[in-house]
Amino acid sequence: GVGRVDVQDGGCVAPWETGPGGLAPERVGERRAVAAQKEVRRWTPGARGTGGGRAREGPEPPLALVVFAPRDGLGAYAPDPAAAEQLMSAGVPHVYAGVLEGTGVVGPLVLPGGTACAGCLAADRCEREPEWPRLLAQWRSGGRREGVPACDIALATMVAGLVAAHALTFLDGRLPPVAGARLECALPALSWETSRPVPHPRCGCGAAVEGGAAEQEAGGVHV
Repeated sequence: GVGRVDVQDGGCVAPWETGPGGLAPERVGERRAVAAQKEVRRWTPGARGTGGGRAREGPEPPLALVVFAPRDGLGAYAPDPAAAEQLMSAGVPHVYAGVLEGTGVVGPLVLPGGTACAGCLAADRCEREPEWPRLLAQWRSGGRREGVPACDIALATMVAGLVAAHALTFLDGRLPPVAGARLECALPALSWETSRPVPHPRCGCGAAVEGGAAEQEAGGVHV
């Protein structure tokens, strides 16, 4: 199960960021991290987390799992390897989830040194699509971020529920289907497609050399 939830986010809650199972309308205007932590405590009164709960004696335990759920779904659709550098160095498992316009993405769950990471995804995409770096740079430059990002609330709720279920499976000691895999679902068909990124030999994560056993184990779990 979950012993502690820490939320890291910046800025304040906007009206369009509320929804069923997420932030309540009364959280509008509050700091996002504080508002999210209030929701955690509201649903699990005994939960410990940032800014609340009883003080813990002794050193903090290492992170068991980090969930990347960026407001701009591009960070989940094409995750930036730099954002996970510290987690990779520390060997912290992490998973990506988000919605980019009409496409929902869950995964991959990265087991550092064992399964494909964001760097592997980027290297593979660049090999298959030489123009990908230029397109990605244009997206990340900020030109597409004017106004409110398009995000279907029903799709976002489904993605949030799915990544939460996979996270709980992992925390309970089992490998979920997104370990070394990625699920995508696009409107209006809403059919999930699974891809299994392969560790890239040019990526410095080492999974292409050392991750055979972990990759095989992750590949044995099917959706």
